[in-house]
Amino acid sequence: MIRIVFGALLLAHGLIHLAWFAPKPPDDAFPFRWDSPIFPEASEATLRRLVTPMIAVLVAALAFAALGVWGVPILTGVWPAAAALGAALSFGVMALLWHPWFVTGPMVNLLILLFALIPGLAFKA
Repeated sequence: MIRIVFGALLLAHGLIHLAWFAPKPPDDAFPFRWDSPIFPEASEATLRRLVTPMIAVLVAALAFAALGVWGVPILTGVWPAAAALGAALSFGVMALLWHPWFVTGPMVNLLILLFALIPGLAFKA
């Protein structure tokens, strides 16, 4: 049961990053904006060129990690590395495009890293 839940968490956490590509509503509170607190002068085009590859790789990495957790033979041995890569890239994306609503994101990334890097923490391999 824990494998199903953890795999779903990995997949959902990866997919939520695709919200940056959703059409922007007129609401200024929408958190998935192409604004950077680190690089406030950067244009949306520049941020898109920088962050889009990060999002693409992290979505793929977390999807592969979820499949590995769920027992797909080729991926069972590499899911920890894929999960760690996805979480690390997610940290980077959130740092570059931070919004106060993302406060739980780093905690989810930390949880993913702990489960990926400490063998047997969540379940036996």
